[in-house]
Amino acid sequence: MAGVDLNQSYISGHQSKKNKLVSTRKKTKKFDLTVPKRLLEKYSRGNGIRKYLLLGSTEHKKKLIRKEKIIQWSEKQAARSEILLTEQAGYLVPDEGEDTKHCSQKEIAKHVDITSATKHFSLDLSFGPYRIDYTRNGRHLLIGGRKGHIAAIDWLTKNLHCEINVMEEVYDLQWLHIETMFAVAQKNWVFIYDNQGVELHCLKQLNKVLQMTFLPHHFLLSTVNEDGWIKWLDISIGKLISEFHSKCGRIAVMSQNPYNAVVCLGHSK
Repeated sequence: MAGVDLNQSYISGHQSKKNKLVSTRKKTKKFDLTVPKRLLEKYSRGNGIRKYLLLGSTEHKKKLIRKEKIIQWSEKQAARSEILLTEQAGYLVPDEGEDTKHCSQKEIAKHVDITSATKHFSLDLSFGPYRIDYTRNGRHLLIGGRKGHIAAIDWLTKNLHCEINVMEEVYDLQWLHIETMFAVAQKNWVFIYDNQGVELHCLKQLNKVLQMTFLPHHFLLSTVNEDGWIKWLDISIGKLISEFHSKCGRIAVMSQNPYNAVVCLGHSK
């Protein structure tokens, strides 16, 4: 019998397996799914930054090149995901001589699927005009009427958390960092309640407030009042962090940009 070198046979067998894997990988690259150009153009974020070619620092070049590759990858992923979304958006097709504005909510609820129909509900309220606010996950609804009516509702189960009447004007209301606390801008000051309607705090630093918004990542309650003062209060410690007089008079419009937490205001000027 001829002698067999076991080590040599193991190495050659391992090498052949490795070559097979490499060859299969090369083959799979050929069958990579191509994304239609129109979809790529739809999700395109622009031509990208080409100024990194002029940079002297190689480290900054690498960072910018890596960032551009991530953006291109996300564009392709977004375009590919649209290919899988085969459902069509809902729409109304009126009969001849009819107008879609005459379709009531009840008629729409009758003709949609059961899942969508269960989401339909109506509230008969008589203490308006009303202000509303949802929690960040969209589950809990908070409503407040100008005549003092306040209610917190679980939107999915339609269960009522609490319902109170503060017997004075309500200008605005806002959920805080959790669904068990909310702030209400009343006639003179801002009050904080829990989801059972129990008063927790009275914030006399915030007076004559017309609009509020809550910055969840900073735990700041931002308010504007009749005199044009913008104030930021940290609800975790209950202290006024900053205030600024806009000198623009009464401010009744307020909204925040969730991307960078910049508060935008609107007034008569």
